[in-house]
Amino acid sequence: MLITCKFGGTSLACSENVRRCAQIVKADEGRRYVVVSAPGKKDKQSKKVTDLLYECHANRFDEGVFNALFGQIRAIFQEIGSLVKNFPIDEELDVIYNQIKFSESNIDFVISRGEYLNAKLFAAYLGYTFLDATKFIRFKNGELDLPATLEKAKEIDKDGRYVIPGFYGLNKNGYVKTFSRGGSDITGSIVARMFDCDLYENWTDVDGIYVSDPKVIKNAKKVAQVSFRELREMSYMGASVLHAETLMPIYEKRIPIVLKNSFAPELSGTEILKKRTEVADGEVITCITGKNDYTCIQISKMLLDKQLGFVKKATAVFEEYHINISHTHSGLDNLCFFVENSEYKEISFEAFLKELESRIDADKIVGHDKIALLAVIGHNLSGKIGVLAKIFNALQENAINVKTIYQSISECNIIIGIENDQLKPCIKAIYDKLIG
Repeated sequence: MLITCKFGGTSLACSENVRRCAQIVKADEGRRYVVVSAPGKKDKQSKKVTDLLYECHANRFDEGVFNALFGQIRAIFQEIGSLVKNFPIDEELDVIYNQIKFSESNIDFVISRGEYLNAKLFAAYLGYTFLDATKFIRFKNGELDLPATLEKAKEIDKDGRYVIPGFYGLNKNGYVKTFSRGGSDITGSIVARMFDCDLYENWTDVDGIYVSDPKVIKNAKKVAQVSFRELREMSYMGASVLHAETLMPIYEKRIPIVLKNSFAPELSGTEILKKRTEVADGEVITCITGKNDYTCIQISKMLLDKQLGFVKKATAVFEEYHINISHTHSGLDNLCFFVENSEYKEISFEAFLKELESRIDADKIVGHDKIALLAVIGHNLSGKIGVLAKIFNALQENAINVKTIYQSISECNIIIGIENDQLKPCIKAIYDKLIG
């Protein structure tokens, strides 16, 4: 069995953790392709290397601050580098120091250096070959260009054993381009696809996927299996599982993923499959999760159902300002667009409302901010009698006011809009009622 295994930042935060991950790799001959993140936090007081690199770039003209920040990075890598005899760790760090401090390296290049150096170190420790992600991962218009990536991957010898840095590749101009944070998960998926692997193992610091965040629900139930569709919904709605785009490279090949704990490799973890093979009797809910800080734009128009092209005209304004619509709910005479607050980059929320009013012939446009969206995700939800009743009972018993509710025809999720400050109480109320 050919396996791609990806190790997250916490799993590689120090030499002790790196040694443990190396033992995991060597325990199975099939683990020939390894993807690594930059070192993460080894304790509550420390910082992630990627965060330190961001700060270094921001303070590169302040020598005192820059040197103090880079000194923290140097100390982290020197401690990890102590595992590998004769590895030129100081020389490697000096090169990165100069690239950040004295050249005009773009921010993506700078923040990619954590994965780059960690992969070099881990490859040397394992006795594997270092394979830079710039050799094959390609971006186009800011997004992964999977066809070009897979075409470049044909040039790589599939008989090798490689350690590959996650998180980045090259854009069409030949410059380093990164995925969004957590993008090493996507790199692992790409590698599993290009080497035709039988399994993609994603090693983190948790035992698998839980029905809800253990920080919110103490002793939350672990899920044995999750479908690709459920995972997409979970990741998109804020569950810290895998990057939401992880499935794209492997979806067509149906390569399974297993999420495991590098600190307890003997545990079974959670399987992520194209279609679940096991659904326990009475098991309905896979995950209860949510995200804060949405705005809701409510558009009212009498006889909206008769207005051909009205929706297209409205969404064109969002597209023009590069504002992604997360969810859309509609009624006979109204539309509701839900947008993450972070989407308003080129224009303020208030200015956008005014622009929208000037561009479409609506009777009324109202904006509501400080909205949280909670998702109840599960297997064949619409086919289970009483689920919605239990949810509404839980909310009523806990005096939680519902702004909006929507159940998808895909039978996979129920989305509830509430006030920001009610998100955690709402998750707990629904968990207690549906899971117990």
